[in-house]
Amino acid sequence: MIYQGEALSVQLLQDGIAELSFDGKGAINKLDRATLQSLEQAVTALEQTTGISGLMLASAKDAFIVGADITEFLELFELPEAELGDWLA
Repeated sequence: MIYQGEALSVQLLQDGIAELSFDGKGAINKLDRATLQSLEQAVTALEQTTGISGLMLASAKDAFIVGADITEFLELFELPEAELGDWLA
């Protein structure tokens, strides 16, 4: 296992192929802050792992990702433009 988070995991399969699998809490996968933070950590772990020649994206749920948790992002849109830009970068 290359990375294990609450919303996704990364494992090395064979022939240098890694699989990043979304598996958020609940019945569906959605993009929320926890998932985005976990994705950033997973990418960092992948960058630090040698021998990877490809990455396959997968979902442990029937649907890949149903969308974003917009209720969580509403407060971000109230931030000053500079802070919002930093968060989006």
